Amino acid sequence: MDYYTSPWKIPSLNLANGSSRQQRSERREACLSTLWAILKYTDLVTLKVGVPTPEGGFVNLTVKYLARWTGLKQRRVERALADLQRAGLVGVHPRCEKRPDGSYKGHAAIKAVNKLFFAIFGLQFRLGYERKRAANRLKKKQREHAKASGTRTSAARRNLTARAALDRAGSTIQQLGMGHTQKRRQDDEHSRALDEEQQRQLQELMYQFKLAHSDWTADQCREAAENAIDARWR
Repeated sequence: MDYYTSPWKIPSLNLANGSSRQQRSERREACLSTLWAILKYTDLVTLKVGVPTPEGGFVNLTVKYLARWTGLKQRRVERALADLQRAGLVGVHPRCEKRPDGSYKGHAAIKAVNKLFFAIFGLQFRLGYERKRAANRLKKKQREHAKASGTRTSAARRNLTARAALDRAGSTIQQLGMGHTQKRRQDDEHSRALDEEQQRQLQELMYQFKLAHSDWTADQCREAAENAIDARWR
C-alpha cells in the first residue's frame, strides 16, 4: 500500500514503463489492484495464481476473472500484468492447445508470483515456512478427497456393471425390432450422467473456494467456481 505514495519502495515496478520519470498514479493504482488480486489467489505451494483441485490439478485464473475481481477494465489489468512481469514480480506463461485442423486454442495463462517479491518485504524466510504448512494442508485435503472418491468409485463401478447389462439387453431388444425406444432411454440416461458430473465438479470447486474464503456466501462460491470452470476452456 505504501507504494502508491512512495513508488521508489519497489524500484523495478516504478521503472517498468521504461522511463526515468515516476510511474503515473493511475498506473500505480492498476498495478496495486491487480497485484492484490493475484496475491489473494496465490497458491502458496506452487506460487501459481489459481485454485488447486482435490484431484491434484490446478485451475489457472483468466485475466477476465482478475478484472472482475478488481473492478478494472480487462485492458487495464492486461497492462498492469505487463508492468508486473517487466518488474520481475510476476511471471506470465501463455498456454495453447493445437487443434486437429492445425489451428490453436488459447487457455488461461499460467501466472506465478516470483519468490523475490517476498524478499522485498523481508518475508523470504517466512515464505518457506508457510509454503511447507500449505503443502501439508493440501496433502491432507487430497487424502480426504481420495478416501471419499474411493466410495464414489465403488458406486460408479456398480453402475458401470449395471449399464453393461442394460446395453446387452438393449442389443437383444434391438434385434427383436424394439431398439428405438431403448436407444432413446439410453440417450436420456447418458445426458443425466453428464449433468451429474458437471454438478459434481461445480460442488467440489465451491467446496475449495469455501475452505479458502470462510466468509464467502454460497452464491459467491458458486460464481467463483463457475468462472474457474469457464477459465479451463479459455
